[in-house]
Amino acid sequence: MVDISLVEFAVYGFVAYTSILMLIISAIRDVPTAKALSIIRAIYLIPGVIAAGILAQAGPTIITSSVQNTIRSVNTTEVWTETIVSQYPLQNEIWAVFHVLIMLVLFIHIFTQLMILMTKHE
Repeated sequence: MVDISLVEFAVYGFVAYTSILMLIISAIRDVPTAKALSIIRAIYLIPGVIAAGILAQAGPTIITSSVQNTIRSVNTTEVWTETIVSQYPLQNEIWAVFHVLIMLVLFIHIFTQLMILMTKHE
């Protein structure tokens, strides 16, 4: 698992959550299952699958900033380095599973849209 920065979390989260929101809205509305629009509906959800997959493999810590200070001694050759990292740990490990579920739901919807594209006759 890899820790991600706050900006990465915001961007990937925006893409993944808007994709699942688009799917929820399309489930509430009566979307036609026509062959002509099935590939378009599938293409718009592929970035959401990728972003949810990245969020699913992300670690339990969100890093906001990382500062590295180097101090060199004038009289000797000693060098001191300190790294200051500001991070926010997620309180619950269920977020990784939640993002996997979002990824699976979007993937299943894309798969069904591709099946509609390949099997329906107009």
